[in-house]
Order: sequence, then C-alpha cells, then structure tokens
Amino acid sequence: MADPRFHTVIAFDGAELHVEEDGAAGAPVTLVLAHGWTLSLQAWRAQAAALAEAGEVRILRYDQRGHGSSTPGGAWLSGVSGAGAERFGPGPSVDQLGRDLAAVLDQLVPTGPIVLAGHSMGGMTIMALADQRPDLFAAGGRVAGVLLTNTSSGGLARLTLGFPEVVAKPVRNSIIRTLRKIAAKPGKADAVRAKQSTGSRLAVAQTRWLLFGRKAPRAAVVECNEIIKTCPSATLAGFFPALMTHDKRDALKNLGGTEVEVLASARDRLTPVGHSRRMAEAIPGARLTVVPGTGHMLPMERPQVATALLTKLVAAARAREESAA
Repeated sequence: MADPRFHTVIAFDGAELHVEEDGAAGAPVTLVLAHGWTLSLQAWRAQAAALAEAGEVRILRYDQRGHGSSTPGGAWLSGVSGAGAERFGPGPSVDQLGRDLAAVLDQLVPTGPIVLAGHSMGGMTIMALADQRPDLFAAGGRVAGVLLTNTSSGGLARLTLGFPEVVAKPVRNSIIRTLRKIAAKPGKADAVRAKQSTGSRLAVAQTRWLLFGRKAPRAAVVECNEIIKTCPSATLAGFFPALMTHDKRDALKNLGGTEVEVLASARDRLTPVGHSRRMAEAIPGARLTVVPGTGHMLPMERPQVATALLTKLVAAARAREESAA
C-alpha cells in the first residue's frame, strides 16, 4: 500500500517532484515549504516536526527539481540565457521552479488557504510564482501568508561573501572556474564529493564560516553538510547561473495582497541582509526580522525563529478562513 505521506507531482515538463506530507490531513490551512540550492526538503525538518506536533495545519515539503528525490525534468536544458548561460551552458531557471511550485499547489492543494515559505532559492521560487500567478497573492487570494527567509529578489552576480571587492572578484572567478569544471564532468565531481567528510573539523569550520553564525550548533552544521553532499554535482553547477541571473524585483509588488514576513540573518554571506531590507521595502506591508549573529542557514541554525513566524502566519490564515465562513 502506498504511503499517504508521500506524493509525486508531475511538473509541466515531466519532472517528478517528490513531496512529503506532515500534520493534519484535514486541516483548514496548508503550509508549503520550498528549500534552497543544493539542499532538500530535509532542511525544513525542524519546522515540519514542530508545526505537525502543534496540529491544525497540513504541511507539504518538496524536493526542488534535480534535488533530493526529484528528477531534473525535460526542461533542464531550456532555462537560463545571458551571461550565466555563456559561462556554463544552458540550464534550469528560477521561472521553472515557479511553475513547479504551481504544479504542487494545483495537484495537492486544489482548495483552501495556503501559507508559503521559501528559504534562499525557495524564496526566489515563490517570487517567480507571484510573477506568473499574481491572482494567488491578491487580496483575498488563496495564498494567505508568505515567509521569505535568507533570500534575494536579484542582484547576486556581484556577490562579495563579505570580502572587499578587490578580494571578492578573484574569489567569484575561482568559484565560476570550479563550477565550470564540475558542469563539464559531474560524474567525476560526484565521486570526489562522495569521499569528503561531513563531520571533520575542517568541513565543519568551512561550512560554519560560509553558511552559519559563529555559535551555530555543530550538529546543525554537520546535518547541513550531509544534505549538501547528496545533491548531484550536475544540480550544484547547473543552478548557479539561474541564481546569478535571477531578477524578480518587479514581481515583489504582487505579494502586497498577503501577509509577508521577511526573515534575515545579520551574518548572511550569500544573501546579505541588505537584500532582505530592499525586499521588505518593496513589498507593501511586509515585516522584516533580522536575527543577530546568524548565517544563511537560519532555518537550521535557529529553527525556532522560523517556526514562530510560520505559526503566526498559519494562525492568521486560519482566522481569515474562519471569518469568511
């Protein structure tokens, strides 16, 4: 017998998206969680567990195409154009991810209010959906609440990682060269990465510096390393141009009809807090929370912060539904 907690959503191009369900199946509100680049639905594990225990919400976590247990799909080669494609060749796009999220909603949440949460690339996915389906986010639309955490609406091509530009430029070029090599021979890269430790002192120190705050729990850093290690090298390299060319700043106004919480980390090296401030300013009525001392992986580093905001959004969506009944 099939496990009712697991679903397969067929995307527009035939990609098979793996979805896991937690919480109360008959709850009036459905929460959908979208993860970031190189991660999987496991990155939202703590929030799903806490909200499922609290009850009164249905929770869907899914693997983005090419990540976790989801397939890349036939449109893998029809996405990015411009500078990213020139350096890496064609690959997936954030617009594809928006259409994937639409498929999850259409096939698994055909009725009832929805709360969406996106971390990093998952936040970009929600912006793409708002660009493509603004009706969902209009006042009184089906999307009652949105959490955007550690994400950006665009302008990541000149990422500095916290370095001065004189240092950041050669670092960016080095990253590009490395990813081009991975894209050229992903199988070889997979073999090398399979041998890498996720819990060594060096591995923890490197990931803590890049993705976490200085005082992040070691267990969270190791778990993050383990998730990233399972990401196929073709996906790791393939999505980078899409993130660098991503620009959904004009779509932010479409989120103004719903409750929006923007969550940022003061030490985020990948999507610096300035990006969150600009998003919050561009989305009518959005609220910004900045957590001191934390890094890009805030949902794993301080899971209770994201859980609290999600609980708030779910409660507001439930109250809206009850008042409309």
